[in-house]
Amino acid sequence: MGTAVLEADRKSLPSLLLVADVLDKELRSRYPREAATRDFHERVTTIKQGTGKAELPF
Repeated sequence: MGTAVLEADRKSLPSLLLVADVLDKELRSRYPREAATRDFHERVTTIKQGTGKAELPF
């Protein structure tokens, strides 16, 4: 669900990052070895660094 939110056509980046960061920390705490956790973390990190991939809507 978190990945779907990152792919949505959402324009409120500060709000998105606030919630995504909380989810990222929780996922890494509960499921540190899951591939989906690593993928989500990488996407959040990419957005924070401002080097968004072409498929990101912002």
